[in-house]
Amino acid sequence: MKNKTLICMAACVSLMTMLLGGCGSSASTDAPASEAGTESTGAESAAAEDTSAQEAKGESSDVELTYWSMWTSTEGQAKVIQEAADAYEAETGIHINIEWKGRDVKTLIGPALDAGEKIDFFDTDYMILLEQNGKYLADLTDMAAAAGYEEHVLPILLENAKVFGGGVLKAMPYQPYTTGVWYDKAMFEAAGITETPETFDELLDVCQKLKDSGVNPMTCNSDGVTLLYGYQLARYIGQDKVIETLDNADWANVPEAKQAADDIYTLFEKGYMSPYAPANYPEGQNEIGFGESCMILNASWIPNEINQNTGATIDWGFFPWPSVENGVDGPEASMVGGQGFGIVDASEHKQEAFDFLLTVVTGEYDSKMAETVSSIPADTANTVWPETVSGAEPYFKQMTKTYEWAVGLENNSDYKDFVQDNLIKLTKLELDGQGFIDAMSTLK
Repeated sequence: MKNKTLICMAACVSLMTMLLGGCGSSASTDAPASEAGTESTGAESAAAEDTSAQEAKGESSDVELTYWSMWTSTEGQAKVIQEAADAYEAETGIHINIEWKGRDVKTLIGPALDAGEKIDFFDTDYMILLEQNGKYLADLTDMAAAAGYEEHVLPILLENAKVFGGGVLKAMPYQPYTTGVWYDKAMFEAAGITETPETFDELLDVCQKLKDSGVNPMTCNSDGVTLLYGYQLARYIGQDKVIETLDNADWANVPEAKQAADDIYTLFEKGYMSPYAPANYPEGQNEIGFGESCMILNASWIPNEINQNTGATIDWGFFPWPSVENGVDGPEASMVGGQGFGIVDASEHKQEAFDFLLTVVTGEYDSKMAETVSSIPADTANTVWPETVSGAEPYFKQMTKTYEWAVGLENNSDYKDFVQDNLIKLTKLELDGQGFIDAMSTLK
């Protein structure tokens, strides 16, 4: 779907909402009178129609939208969004004031809105958007239905957005990601590896072959240790049980928790992980770009980051984190997510904000976003994945279970640092599997 078409459709929806408002339109019930659809005279309707026509021609408008962004202005995502904003202003006359806040936006936005700051929409990881800031967000259900938006959202993202939104649509996902093992195909070939591992035992065999070939089989950043342990434990018992074990500090009564710790200990003890791992971000992941290490468990933004950081041109492969013996989860379960836009419920221009965001998360600009930062397209109509992440596409389509980030190990703010610290000790071989369980059991 072309953006121009989407904008025209959205403009028509906005106009129809204004003209039919007195008959009970689909606008939010707590919207300002001009949006909710109060009775209007013929003169008012004519003025509204004339204003809409001017905006459709790109003439000046007194509407300005304020957007707090999770990106910095130099990032590829920011450049695509800025281009979309410029095109939208040229098409409608509506200016978008963008404040590039960076990743701290997730903690800045709440206090700002509580203080009465006028912000029309913002973005961050869409699960964080909904979990931490959902109370500020507008229900987009009616606007989405009028524009046919849900037909363009990857089903797994749409379902998750509604679940985390309390059963309603409050976020517009974009730049989706999936998580698994990314590897250098050339290193596999040099080590004589012809198939990707499907079980943890097979992963150990692959690691040994890579080690024998003269490279570090795996690496990770320090913030990746929760992914390693979270995935391994979830393969045994599933995410719900992982979170239950964490929240109840029931480590001693879950034998699989020790087994998963033993497994991760084995990766490091046998030298299957880089001697520098876990390293500070991004030194760990960059080892792949410098030809020192082969594999990393992380999200689908990692290949592009490594290529950019190191100037490498790696032919990337992908496979899901392997299954374990007598486990409950396999390749159908993965950390799947994305960034998300949320429209502030207190905004006086929710429809205009939705109209603009529709042009970003679908059609031309969604495709351009994927191409620019080598990410997965969010619009189901954009079926071509960038080559860098294309290895994950066959698995992505088979995923039916969605893990949260780090399979929930970072959800509890009271425990997050404690878990991280003890996993670092495990990976540095300062604790063995039982020592890790004993340490974790002290947290009550």
